[in-house]
Amino acid sequence: MSKKQQPKGTQTYNYMILNNKNEGATYPVAVDYSFLQALFQIERSYHEDEVVLFRRNSHPVRKFHVTEMSLRLMMTIFRRFNTEGSLIGVSIHRLYRLMNEEYEDAGSKEQFYAEVRKFIELKLISTNRSGIISQWRVESFKKGTGRFVLFNPVVFTKAFTDLPLAAQKLYLYVMSRNGQKINTEFKEFLGEDCWLYTLTHKSRPAQVRELLRSLAALEPIAGETLLSEASVDKDALGRWSLRCVPNPVYLARHEAGRHYRSIPKAKVPYSRTVGRLRMLLHSFNIGDFEFMEHGQTFLRLAQLLHNSGLKKLRFAARRLQEMMRRDPLLTADPILVLQSELADREFVQFMELAKSTGIYPFIVCDETDEFGLARPVQFYRAVRTYFSLKRFAAICRRALPMLHGQAPTLGGAGGEGFYLEDFLIENFATT
Repeated sequence: MSKKQQPKGTQTYNYMILNNKNEGATYPVAVDYSFLQALFQIERSYHEDEVVLFRRNSHPVRKFHVTEMSLRLMMTIFRRFNTEGSLIGVSIHRLYRLMNEEYEDAGSKEQFYAEVRKFIELKLISTNRSGIISQWRVESFKKGTGRFVLFNPVVFTKAFTDLPLAAQKLYLYVMSRNGQKINTEFKEFLGEDCWLYTLTHKSRPAQVRELLRSLAALEPIAGETLLSEASVDKDALGRWSLRCVPNPVYLARHEAGRHYRSIPKAKVPYSRTVGRLRMLLHSFNIGDFEFMEHGQTFLRLAQLLHNSGLKKLRFAARRLQEMMRRDPLLTADPILVLQSELADREFVQFMELAKSTGIYPFIVCDETDEFGLARPVQFYRAVRTYFSLKRFAAICRRALPMLHGQAPTLGGAGGEGFYLEDFLIENFATT
């Protein structure tokens, strides 16, 4: 990429036009610091390791070794997983294709598949399938450190991936340690048991110097080397140390409100449940629900209602319609609301009777917050101990004229201070 193509500014090279399959510029990637540490730490067991076939007839790899594909998979995870560290409705093959969209040169499919299995065995990531949904999770997110390292899109270039693997790891390590410091020297002593030797599998200062030279010679943008300064020298006490200064034009600075992830739309596998849900959502004029959060909310809905009967599906669609009317942005999680309501099979029957007899508007209130959405469950839990399903139907029919007659004094359906469950229990529980 030529300098003429770049906009001027303090973060000139944060966004780069690469020769990859991305439309437009490629932007920095935010990698969880705990994950990066956990990945690099596996090198400590390298000498006790053996080559493993993680898949039948696959490419043999070492379990306790950070390979080039390890780095590619890590970058892909933190580009494509959401901010909670999960990815829903994406197969391993599609994840492989997403990786190749980011990089200027494609990686081996067999190595990628083997690396995924290795990450799972190392408990860096996990995958599970529930019903029709497959979900990936980043295990390091459980630590909740919230610390990320921003890497410049230079890590996706062919020039960078053509570097020796040890040089790539050294650069990521230096950037993770230096953080967002500008023109700050990174220094680390090289001793017999130093961490850099373990990470790079080099054992002499001269070998580390060669790695630094390869990084310092790299010019992703003409005239701008990756490192401004780089040396491996011995001090007056005879101690060897690595010194380098990352070029500040490649420093990815965090910007508030900037999104560094590109979450793919969830692929919804077709099933009878999915087909029925789509039909019902459209019939209730809430078809857009399917595309919320890249389709992940719809997948969770399909998971919740997998193999359910049409009656329960219709109830769920009607409740979603009601929720979206009250709160178009759905600040409360609609799937958790439905999950709570559907936990008791009898709940649906009580609500259907309330609607068919006409008293349902007196259950719900005018609040648009989570309390308003929870009213049906609150009502059901209060009345179920007093009325059987059969008796509840008869009481609803008897109560409706009374409710309409007292509407002015009750403040209308859902009036302030009025709770239908109290009204029914007071008037009918002892009769």
